[in-house]
Amino acid sequence: MIVRVMYLCLFVTCSLIVRSAEYDGSCEENITEALANGANDVIVVKKSDGQLLSTGWFAQIGKFNSLFQSREGREVSIFVNSVPARVRMTVCGSGTFQFKSGPGPNSMSSENLKELNLQPGLNEGRYVCPELEEVLYFSVFLYDEDQKLVVTDIDGTITESDVRGQVLPKLGITAQHKKVVELFDKVDKNGYKIVYLTARSMAQDEDTKEYIFKMLQNINGYSLPPGPVLFSPITFLSGLIAEVVTKTPDIQKTKIMNEIWNMFKSQNNTNIEDTIVAGYGNKATDTKAYVNSGIPLEAVYIVNPEGELKNEGTGDVTSYEEQVQNIETLYPIL
Repeated sequence: MIVRVMYLCLFVTCSLIVRSAEYDGSCEENITEALANGANDVIVVKKSDGQLLSTGWFAQIGKFNSLFQSREGREVSIFVNSVPARVRMTVCGSGTFQFKSGPGPNSMSSENLKELNLQPGLNEGRYVCPELEEVLYFSVFLYDEDQKLVVTDIDGTITESDVRGQVLPKLGITAQHKKVVELFDKVDKNGYKIVYLTARSMAQDEDTKEYIFKMLQNINGYSLPPGPVLFSPITFLSGLIAEVVTKTPDIQKTKIMNEIWNMFKSQNNTNIEDTIVAGYGNKATDTKAYVNSGIPLEAVYIVNPEGELKNEGTGDVTSYEEQVQNIETLYPIL
């Protein structure tokens, strides 16, 4: 009898702990206010058992886009290829979105993901908030769990420097490293998917995608391929503090890399380098983010403003142009 009572108490206590840990739909506190609109792309992975997993669904409506109306509590619908998601989101006081219910504030269940009838590769999505008359566009990419990825930073990695990448495209100047577009175009054609990982805030999504997918197209016959653009899912001010003040953009990048890897790994796939075969960056913080997520140094390439590309593991210095010449060795056709 005593044992049964103790077991019952333990069961009740555990149940209470689980319930208290369940997501209740309430907005998180102490989030810096979003000043401009923005949305992150989403990666969805189809597992061998048919289950679907995704990265977080992050978006925001900025204060500048709703000066005379309160954003808090407004309902947001999600459409992917014009198919409405069953679950809805709500706008928090900071302007960021969270699901009203589900496994987490920015997580969608496998069942709800399946109802979207996603097509392999690129799917067009939009967040719609009728009360504020706002529509935010984003992309959803569906991959199989055996898909291989190449991850690249943008500023200073695709662009010649951080400053040039932020300023010159606004003047119509592409300012990209020599042959970087050709390299990633050929990597994509050999069967690898490019993931664009940046410390930029979601508030810069339109400018960033305009640069990647419009300005850097048909450069001497080559184009940056379509792929998810993953911003820091934080407000512009928070991102600026991480980049300039605390100099810790690697923390958020590592978190995103871990989120990606956790979707792909399985009993038959336990090494991250079998999924994320290479990471490109231009700073020590990029190296730190890649290595902290488990990518070996030999798969990390850091480029300087002169276009010299250093393998962080071997110390070998090449260039994007040399990698183009050795594309079949570095990235053999899948």
